[in-house]
Amino acid sequence: MLNAIALIFGKLMYFIYNTIGFHNYALSLVFFTIVYRIVLLPFTINQMKSSQKMKEIQPELERIQKRYKNDKEKLQEETLKLYQEKGYNPASGCLPLLIQLPIMLALFYVIRMPMSYMLSIPAKAIGEMTVVSVENGYLAYGNVGKETYEEIKDNPIEIYNKFTQRDSHFEIRLIDVINNHPEIIEENQTLTESKKEILKNFNLKMFKIFNLGIQPTYDVKTISQYPSTYIPPLIILALALATTILSYKSMMPQMPEGKENANAGCAGKGMFWMMPLTTLWIGFSTPSGLSFYWLLNNLLSYVQQKFLNIFMKTDNKPENKPDNNPVNKSGKEDGKVVKVSGKRSKKR
Repeated sequence: MLNAIALIFGKLMYFIYNTIGFHNYALSLVFFTIVYRIVLLPFTINQMKSSQKMKEIQPELERIQKRYKNDKEKLQEETLKLYQEKGYNPASGCLPLLIQLPIMLALFYVIRMPMSYMLSIPAKAIGEMTVVSVENGYLAYGNVGKETYEEIKDNPIEIYNKFTQRDSHFEIRLIDVINNHPEIIEENQTLTESKKEILKNFNLKMFKIFNLGIQPTYDVKTISQYPSTYIPPLIILALALATTILSYKSMMPQMPEGKENANAGCAGKGMFWMMPLTTLWIGFSTPSGLSFYWLLNNLLSYVQQKFLNIFMKTDNKPENKPDNNPVNKSGKEDGKVVKVSGKRSKKR
């Protein structure tokens, strides 16, 4: 399934790259992210409505929690009744987050294998260019090993399969070799003239400065040896992390201080900390192009959230409404009845 989604994304990325992307990989990622945010807009609106609904029912929810704090079963029953009555589903805000995961994984395929998914370069041609690169010392045997390489070097398809299976970022490394040695393209008999032209002009650099195909590392020795190569990916990842926190915080329904809700679903504090940790884990495991996409997505999400707040006339600031059921000096609620889930129950 992810492979099928990756093929679709690859075609879309290439269409953008060839049109409004002006043959610029980083710019194509920008426009791809904008398209993605537009597609996700209905789910984002639904998530905002869910967060607003949580704010509205919070006072009633607190009364239920106080009333049945010693009866867990009754507490759960009355809470579910309240949710049903108000039409609130704690999991409804999770959908945009759940949709993002397969999209990120599919985009990871596109970013780490741009020749296969985005440029539609035949596997045979990639295998042939790999053999030429290895034979000329431009590429190492890597995880394939010399013995295995010697056995299969006459079979370009098998070369392609082995190198891509044992090195998830192999195509990115081959693109770097091709950029430095364009004669590899010219000498290839499998590539058509149009494909040769595409490969000649394709690279993963942003602003012609740093490579979005580089995977971030926290190895101090590697960073100190190649600072211009490995510092930019760390900066992109740090910005992606910061904007993840900013973006997600803007979506959280804020309650009055000391009244955090444990049933806030995907808008709760658990998810608030889970998303940055996920960003770090994915960021250090994938090429920086994915962190760049995540950074763009967070910024667009934040801007979109602010515009929707204005359009829907919502505000994430905590509301301090007067208590409809004030507590008297003796510590008892005024009145002989308390309204719970739209039903009147006698006070015990």
